[in-house]
Amino acid sequence: MPRLSARVHLPSGRVARLSDEAARRAKTRARTPDTRPGGCLEALAILEAENVAKTDAGAPLDARGLSLRDFHVLRALLVHTGVQTEELAELPCENCSEVFRVVPSRLLEIAPFVDGELDDPELDAPFDHEVAHAIPAIRVGTELARSIRISARTVEEALPLFRAESAQTRITPALVVAMGITALGRERRASAIAKALTEAPPEAYQAVADLLYQAHYSARLVAVHRCAACGARNDLDVPWHREIPYEVGEPRKSRRAFPDLDTFEAMVTEAAERIYRARGVRNIDLIVDDGVPACDDGGEPLLGCYTPGGTDATLGIPRAPEIRLFYRTFQTEHRRDRSFDVVAEIDETIDHEITHHLHHLAGDDPLDEEEHAVIEKEAIRRIGKREAARRAGRGLASDLAGFVRTTWPLFVIAFVATYFTFCR
Repeated sequence: MPRLSARVHLPSGRVARLSDEAARRAKTRARTPDTRPGGCLEALAILEAENVAKTDAGAPLDARGLSLRDFHVLRALLVHTGVQTEELAELPCENCSEVFRVVPSRLLEIAPFVDGELDDPELDAPFDHEVAHAIPAIRVGTELARSIRISARTVEEALPLFRAESAQTRITPALVVAMGITALGRERRASAIAKALTEAPPEAYQAVADLLYQAHYSARLVAVHRCAACGARNDLDVPWHREIPYEVGEPRKSRRAFPDLDTFEAMVTEAAERIYRARGVRNIDLIVDDGVPACDDGGEPLLGCYTPGGTDATLGIPRAPEIRLFYRTFQTEHRRDRSFDVVAEIDETIDHEITHHLHHLAGDDPLDEEEHAVIEKEAIRRIGKREAARRAGRGLASDLAGFVRTTWPLFVIAFVATYFTFCR
């Protein structure tokens, strides 16, 4: 089990000094019948215990005065190191539905917090608390609200939310205030906002919850699990259980139907005929695949892929180049994103794969190189530059050790031969 890092950087720019030994001692006293194991109240009790958390200057850290973003980083580190217990999650892969079991916090990349690499323009961007953020329409009284304002909250201000984390999900005025919601459209009364959120369509409420997560959690508090069956990347919240409920009320059936397979195939065929003609290409096989989608090197399920032509290794006959579109990836993106335009995405995917085809014929595919560079850059953003260098060094050392293990007899033979050559 990893130990708590002695010094960590927080999203606000503050530095906290932590004691692993003191935190583990405090854990036994922090748990009460009213606290959820691994939850916010338990984390707060641990951080407030003697000698657990201090400022960089050595003074006791005021845990209740921390912003929620800073607090949740410390809480994530407590569950990552096993000071707090996080349950094993049993989840289906988002790509192939194969069930996997994992403790999400164990997979968290903590190096950016330890090394102080919290300067990524996207992952570490501060949330804008001064503007109204767009959301799907939510009825508030006789009006439709299409925006929400969220203020920053300290741990002290969010305590009602912490105390409700083990209770049945019900949005109350006190929770609205604790979440930091100051306006829903033109409505500012917490009681009216609570009623509106409770009755909101699921997709609208979840858009609100997503914004609350952005406001109060660092974007780095995400673990990545790669499915052993299909290689897909599954992003998991850390901590896995969060005090802000993601669902309220009864789930409702989505109003947007995705095209069935036959309709989708007809849409793809029509688009291909038009785009092939415009790009001046032909004799490229087109396949709609309704199986488990292939993934790129970063684990993202593909909308489409291109395979160059060649000779079939088994039959020895010529094989035409192929463009393949993955039905289930389009279906998933349509479900996740209200703005996902199926027709436009089909067009863009086919056109993109034709570009790969033309680059292949030219003998150089800069688009492929660019895509791999983006994947590598994304990985480094997540784990941090220093940690990436450390892992590269460990990999080189491992490769060197493996080389020595397998070739040492040759070195011995060469030494003996050299010795007898020069020493006779």
